Amino acid sequence: MRGTLLSLVVAVMLLPVYAMLAVASASDATDLGGLGFDAARFGEHLSQLFGQGGFPLYLRNSVILSLGVAVLEVVFSGAAGYALAQLPFPGRRVLFAVVVGTLSLSPIVVLVPMYLVVRQLGWIDSFQGMIVPFAMSAFGVFLVRQFALSLPRELLLSARVDGAGELRVFLRVAVPLLRPALLTLFLLQFLAQWDNLLWPLVVANRPGLWPLPVGLSQLQTEYDFSAGLVGTAALVTAVPPLVLMFVLQRYYVAGLTLGGVKK
Repeated sequence: MRGTLLSLVVAVMLLPVYAMLAVASASDATDLGGLGFDAARFGEHLSQLFGQGGFPLYLRNSVILSLGVAVLEVVFSGAAGYALAQLPFPGRRVLFAVVVGTLSLSPIVVLVPMYLVVRQLGWIDSFQGMIVPFAMSAFGVFLVRQFALSLPRELLLSARVDGAGELRVFLRVAVPLLRPALLTLFLLQFLAQWDNLLWPLVVANRPGLWPLPVGLSQLQTEYDFSAGLVGTAALVTAVPPLVLMFVLQRYYVAGLTLGGVKK
């Protein structure tokens, strides 16, 4: 009984995926594929998608944007979160309170000031203009700081007694222990930037810099709206996050549960 119920739940969850496959094999805007999947037509759409137009460029830009933000977020938010948790300095609690307070700000509120700063730096229509403003976030600092509070202080102290500097203690001792939290942060930021439409739409005016969310909105005019082609593009766009989620699933689950364990 339990196995039957579980199979039914899995089938219901996979139904939207099959619907995407059916739409991706549609012939035109008036034929949404029905209940069938045409592998030959789906292959034609894939060939057309990668053989002409800007889709490969949009895909490359999304990879650069998402990886760039995720890596910088892990580096800077990881270091800041560790420092707020383990390094005593004046004003640490006040600084952390300010960081947490910024979580209440809507992204729309800081959009215009962020754009003005990027424009003053001359970073409009550039990858650094899309990546650097998201290189560090209050959420990332908060997440790493909460995990870093559970690090064994005796282990950090023993490394310092052996003559290791703070940077070496962080890189050699803290980072391996924080790996689940850092990989969780990497995955969350990658997924957030992979689906980010608003900021690239504001900063990137040249089609050569458009990531997938912006580029997909142009496929309707670029290809005279082919439901099958747009469905294929949406399906291909969903593959990299799914693969990354599958690869990092073990660390992601550990990262979600580690913070709730008390010593």
